[in-house]
Amino acid sequence: MPSQPRLSLSILGAERLYYATQQYIIHSTIPIWIVAATTPNASAQSNPVFLPSVMTAFPPRHLMIRAGCAAIGALSLAACAATTDPVRRYGVLDDLGQSDWQSVSVGGDHSCGLKTNGNAYCWGSNQYGQLGVARSDTVCGTARAQYVCNLSPTPVQPGLKFASVSAGARHSCGITTARDAYCWGVNDAGQVSEAGNGGPSLAKVSGTLGWTQISAGYSHTCAVRTDGALFCWGANDRGQLGNGTIANSTANSRVRITAPVASVSAGQQRTCARTTVGAVYCWGAVWTERQSGLELTRAQMLPELVPQAPALASVSVGSFTTCGSDLAGVGYCWEANPRGGMGTGDQTGSTTPKVLASDLGFIQVSAGIVQSCGVATSGAGYCWGDDTFGQLGVPPTTLTGQCGDQQLACATAPVPVFGRQKFREISTGFGSHSCGVTTQGNLYCWGLGLSGQRGDGSENYAISTPIMVAEPKPTP
Repeated sequence: MPSQPRLSLSILGAERLYYATQQYIIHSTIPIWIVAATTPNASAQSNPVFLPSVMTAFPPRHLMIRAGCAAIGALSLAACAATTDPVRRYGVLDDLGQSDWQSVSVGGDHSCGLKTNGNAYCWGSNQYGQLGVARSDTVCGTARAQYVCNLSPTPVQPGLKFASVSAGARHSCGITTARDAYCWGVNDAGQVSEAGNGGPSLAKVSGTLGWTQISAGYSHTCAVRTDGALFCWGANDRGQLGNGTIANSTANSRVRITAPVASVSAGQQRTCARTTVGAVYCWGAVWTERQSGLELTRAQMLPELVPQAPALASVSVGSFTTCGSDLAGVGYCWEANPRGGMGTGDQTGSTTPKVLASDLGFIQVSAGIVQSCGVATSGAGYCWGDDTFGQLGVPPTTLTGQCGDQQLACATAPVPVFGRQKFREISTGFGSHSCGVTTQGNLYCWGLGLSGQRGDGSENYAISTPIMVAEPKPTP
């Protein structure tokens, strides 16, 4: 087998790949304001409330005037709205009310969620049809780069009942209660289907048996069959399909793992899978070291056991970092650590799993682009890594850490997500926002929202406190 050259990947370069269409990058940022963290009252529409500890002078060029409200940051969301406004969303301390959200998956600039009745919904950018709907309710982006988007949850293929849903960078996938798998969205590398250009129409994944779990990655997709066999398809430039080649494949390609697989996570040019006994295999762009600010990887075309990895109960692959937790609730992360996304207290990467810098137990961990989040055994949410857009769920101005050459706000160890919500799960992905489902069945999102990916009915720039996702209209 010919040797593959190492790939050097800078944070700036990786993010530019994805955010170029929206004309912004993570290093070009403006201040983020925290929204009201108190229960709204009857006079809220004329009295915007901000936490005094984080109020700072806002540059005049970011000011706007709204009817009935004081002058506030144009790219922030204040707790004010005219009484006739159709959407009123507030950051709150407590988990008020009860809904029926079951799970959530964060992609690039879109998100998808599942209700307990099996109805799937997606929201955010629909530039490539990744929401699974042909029509969108508004236009997002800049004057030079506009694209269609939905600012609140929109049903995916009404009539189909889903058991799970996964949001990738620009495509989405789901498994129905009948164990059929479908994908939709961009298909430039064959990550959706064997034919066609992709788009909002759902493409059924071929197979003679049913599917138990699916993961939509950056530009490839992987799924576990009911017999424990693992298949991947789509981009394979770094061997992320695990079939021993670096050739893209639009057809399901069997991953060379003989043991039955329990779950899989597809990241950016990298994939990891967990067997039924907790053994963890990874392949694709495997991190080796950092040199002069570049994260170096090698192409691993076949699955290999992660060195010194304990038996894990879950695994999540992001853009640079991989994380997981074991049956005892110990959280681990490894690989590249450019902005503290490993949560180990520093910015040093590791080829072997390292324990999070926390005494907390974690029931679930999710790795994103340069941030990670998890749910502690108490139900409290924690995040770590880059907080430029408030994706950690805490105001960047309250963090003392600074990461990268740009000295951006970050946390190299887990910090609590603002509020007293108790979460069942938190998801963060290829973009700069995060979402979580609480024990009350409520769904919250925080972080970047230019494409409506928070689902709160707005396309406001960034919000650093959990804000409730708008409830979709009832569907059959």
